[in-house]
Amino acid sequence: MLTIESETTKLSARSGNKLLGVAVASGVVAAASLGLVGPANATCVNFSGIALGSGCTASLGSIAIVLGPSGEGASTATAGSATQFSPFNIAISIGTASVETTTIAGAGLFDTGLPNIGNVAFATAGSTAVSDGLVNLAASFGGTNSELVSAGLGNSTLNLGSNNELSAQGTFNNATNLFGDDNSVAAANEGTNLFTSLLSGFNVAFNTFGNENTVASGAAAGGNGPLSIAGVIGVNGATALNTNFGIHVVTPFSPAAATSVLAAGNKVAPTTLATGSVNKAGSQASGPLTKAGSQLRGSLTKAGSQLSGSLKKVSSSLNSLSKKVADTTRKAGATKTSGSSGGSSKGGESAD
Repeated sequence: MLTIESETTKLSARSGNKLLGVAVASGVVAAASLGLVGPANATCVNFSGIALGSGCTASLGSIAIVLGPSGEGASTATAGSATQFSPFNIAISIGTASVETTTIAGAGLFDTGLPNIGNVAFATAGSTAVSDGLVNLAASFGGTNSELVSAGLGNSTLNLGSNNELSAQGTFNNATNLFGDDNSVAAANEGTNLFTSLLSGFNVAFNTFGNENTVASGAAAGGNGPLSIAGVIGVNGATALNTNFGIHVVTPFSPAAATSVLAAGNKVAPTTLATGSVNKAGSQASGPLTKAGSQLRGSLTKAGSQLSGSLKKVSSSLNSLSKKVADTTRKAGATKTSGSSGGSSKGGESAD
């Protein structure tokens, strides 16, 4: 029977994978001593304990596959635990005659306190991938001699490169390396129960297009998350550590020291919106806005003055016209009255 338990609390990539090396070696020795690993074959498959070829071990409901030389001194795949019910685990190794590939899914190498169900381990070309606990994924798709560990609940490690060490342990953490060699990438969190583990989980560490980098988030960086994101993009020999909530990414545009794309102190605020930048931007914008406001006020005042003058002129013209009309009317009335008086006088004289 293959039963190896290892205490893992704080999970950095290097310490976790040193432990992984011991565990895997011990597992292979134990399996060989029990006759589970036989002479090398071209390939092997084992489903629920029914095996074709040697080098593949699977418990009830799990499946193990090796493509390439398998068995003693070659690649192996182990899915499920021989001491507990551990179904739906999948281990797939793809090896060559010159390198040994090892995958172990749900075998209980790490004491996660969870049932070993639904784990997947995949590796190629001499790499090692281990997934333990409940629904974890460890997958190395290319390169050689990398070591991956995913243990706990819903963790994942993804690798495309050589000589890398990746670890994701705790609750819903991810460690990813793409197109880089000789890197250490780890994401982890801790909790006393499922609730506290969920509150500090969902941490991410990643490296892309960079070599010899160290990237860690959450408990792997000395904190505990949650939503701690650390990464390196296109840089060699860099270190990116993020302990708690926030984003810390090193790029070719960063200073020599690791620099976050967010404001210092793991605050979720882009540097372009940090206090200093906002104040500076506000000061820069204040001058033109003030000038524009003054110009607008001047224009409105001038327009108001011109309108007021025009209205006064119109009012004066109307008053003048009104006076002229009144004078004309008064004169016309006076003339009519005078004419009427003259006619009456002549009529009286004729009568006499």
